Amino acid sequence: MDELRKEMKILGLMKAILDEVDDERRVYLADKILDIDPDNAIGKYVKWQSSNEPATIADTKLLEEAIDSLRTGMGTASDSSEKDKLARLIYISMLTDLVSFSYIKGDKSLAYEVASEFMRVGGNDNRIVRTVYYASLLERGDFEEMIRATESDILENSSAYHCRAIAAFELDGRGEMAARSLMDAIALDPDLPYYILGVWGFDDEAFIETLNCEDVPRLEDIMITVPILHELWSANEERLEFLATMAFAFGYITGRVEPDDMKMVENGCRNIECLEEIREARDIIHAMLAAGREQDEVDEKALSIFEENDYFGLSD
Repeated sequence: MDELRKEMKILGLMKAILDEVDDERRVYLADKILDIDPDNAIGKYVKWQSSNEPATIADTKLLEEAIDSLRTGMGTASDSSEKDKLARLIYISMLTDLVSFSYIKGDKSLAYEVASEFMRVGGNDNRIVRTVYYASLLERGDFEEMIRATESDILENSSAYHCRAIAAFELDGRGEMAARSLMDAIALDPDLPYYILGVWGFDDEAFIETLNCEDVPRLEDIMITVPILHELWSANEERLEFLATMAFAFGYITGRVEPDDMKMVENGCRNIECLEEIREARDIIHAMLAAGREQDEVDEKALSIFEENDYFGLSD
């Protein structure tokens, strides 16, 4: 088989792999690529990605080698050839996997390095990788860069706002920017803070019911990003106190917290002399719930009450 025919054959197999969802079929197609080119990085990557052996998946050496072999030939995002476009899609997929596995393994330095490369090559549509990137910036103390990075986030990514709230808190303390960023995060996913805080667990009935829905990306986000965000929230006592106080206050108003937590919120609000106001807000929201109003509408009203009342002094 001459070189042109080999290249066209591999191109066709690459396209088939990208369209294929069945792992066995993907491995079959990868083997076909390796029959033509035994050193083909994409073929090796697909076999690694589809492996059922935990030891194989845990060892990212092959994945790192595949990325290295493609990196030098990786052009710009504007490359027009079909081969370049397909190679770029697979390359970004490789970076995505390496970010996740290196972060899970505790190699945060590699995770940051690869996540940064992911951002540079135009891989802007993966919430999990972006969360790792933001987390890495926070852990490095690059708070201003963290805020700049979230300003260009094209996704409705609640993790980005959680990280932005942390960066704003570390820069300016309990100010409006930190409070607003946290409320923006809650607006996108009102339930997420209670998984982060461990108030709700993945074995809870509400979460199990969620597993039956078709919102698979959100489920993946929760399962992977919650441990990352929990670590970030808990990095120091002052940060955790601020974020948890705001989250529990929102949960108090919307009925998401247990009676013992409600007492804690009331004691905190009593200390800053806003107990009467927050109880009034709770009564408004509970009346809406009792009247059968949709949860989304109720949460939106609760968020607007927070803003109208300057976050009840919780951000001062």
